[in-house]
This record gives sequence, C-alpha cells and structure tokens, in this order.
Amino acid sequence: MLIAENNKILWDKKLKIMNFYSDWCPPCHAFMPNFIAAEETFWDYFDFIAVNVSNNMELAWKFLVRWTPTVIILDWDKILFNQSWVPNWQELKDLMISIIWETPKKKNIVVEEKKTRKKFFWLF
Repeated sequence: MLIAENNKILWDKKLKIMNFYSDWCPPCHAFMPNFIAAEETFWDYFDFIAVNVSNNMELAWKFLVRWTPTVIILDWDKILFNQSWVPNWQELKDLMISIIWETPKKKNIVVEEKKTRKKFFWLF
C-alpha cells in the first residue's frame, strides 16, 4: 500500500484506488481491513493509496472529498468511481472486478484471490 505524501500521486500503468481516511473516523477504521484484503487480492491491477486527509488537504480538495472514508478509483486522471461509504469485502471485490472488466486495456484478465503477497500497514 502506498501512502500519499505531500499531496502527490505517482503514476504508472495500474489503476489507482485511493482510500481517503481520517485518524479520528470510526468508519475509516472499520473499512481499513477490507482495503488491505483488496490489496492482497488485486495488487496486480491496482495501486492502493491510503490518503490521510489531515496530511493531504490539497489532494482531498482536488478530488472534492467531503467525508471520510471516501473511495476513489482512477485511470490516470479519469475518475472511474467516487463514493463515500464503508463497503464490506464482497461489495468492494465486486466493484473492483467490474471496473477491471470495464477498462479497455484490462479485458483479457482472470481475477482470482491471491494469498501470496501480504502486507499489513496500520495507519492509525
């Protein structure tokens, strides 16, 4: 998982999923295990970026984040998804699979759960 710093995002060929959170936000704490599980499964297709709005206000303003947690999925600067909500694991997984399939350059992929790469970052 990447942590946004100095209001910057580094770009490469993967889609970006950003989790805008606040340290004081209980729903943000509830969502983080699902965000980590998504990273373990979809790390081939997405870069996962945790954005603490307290430290990255400029980035939060750029994407008009008004509540936390907010999940934004980007293909470069094109916003594919933007919603403030706390999804369960199945909702998040379904969303990510649908976005992968709708993205033209990712059509010929097979999504399966991967348990080989584990990273745990507790940001609280």
